[in-house]
Amino acid sequence: MRINDLRLFLLVVELGSFAAAASSIGIPRASVSRRIGELEADLGTKLFTRTTRQLSLTPTGENYHQQLMEIIPRLESLNESVKNQRNMPTGSVKLGLVGDADVVTHHLLQDFLKNYPLITLETHVSNLGYHDILNYGLDACIHIGNIKDNSFVARPLMRVCRKLYASPDYIAAHGMPTSLDDLSQHALMIYRLQNGELEDHWKFNLGEYRVKSRLVSNSSQYIRHAILSGAGISLLSELSVVEHLQLGNLVEVLPEYEVYVDDAWLVYPSRKGMTHAARLLIDSLIHEASKTPDVTLSQNS
Repeated sequence: MRINDLRLFLLVVELGSFAAAASSIGIPRASVSRRIGELEADLGTKLFTRTTRQLSLTPTGENYHQQLMEIIPRLESLNESVKNQRNMPTGSVKLGLVGDADVVTHHLLQDFLKNYPLITLETHVSNLGYHDILNYGLDACIHIGNIKDNSFVARPLMRVCRKLYASPDYIAAHGMPTSLDDLSQHALMIYRLQNGELEDHWKFNLGEYRVKSRLVSNSSQYIRHAILSGAGISLLSELSVVEHLQLGNLVEVLPEYEVYVDDAWLVYPSRKGMTHAARLLIDSLIHEASKTPDVTLSQNS
């Protein structure tokens, strides 16, 4: 009994016919039929009920399929892990990013690629965050904000503080606010949350402000670009503007005011069946995030 025949069995069930399975992997239909027949002979039982119009699983086949759906990914993961213990780790990982996660974690991802030069990393940026894990077959997602689905594993990475920023040119033209009340005289930009709600109620550590804005976006990157271009004032995470502050492209507005802290999470479906490359990325991100300066780390839950 070969593992490739077990994979072929799963493929036949997934596609619903010997012909479709044969076409998908480029072998004759007769080869699929022969290999499935040999598998059934080894097991001493029929896995499929075959008619001229339909192929269906027997009760034994159904149970066998359910068991293999768990066993095969675990076996493949184990085999990959053993191989990678002897050689340089290889493989590919798909990582989702939401909001400012691309900026916040950029240096962490670059460090990972340097440490594992044979692993390929693909990033997927989306406003839906961890909701896209299943939609796009992601191994994990870095999500900023609340997580309301307990079917995922969520590991805390860091806490991200947000403050008000503007460009020097905007401040030179419109003046620097000295209180929250002064914000009513300025162009403000607000974010539309993933659930469709407007983030038009800024809750600061020293007060609250109801925002009226003519510019709304569901992209924090767009808002950051607009601020850099002198369009007004808005909230950005501190980690996403460090370089711009150092270069003098942005200035803090009302620096004593901080807006609620968002948790940055590493979210993934489960370690069960996870590839060795994906496990390495998850462990690396959690370890490296603990060393990130100028943030307050969350506690493990």
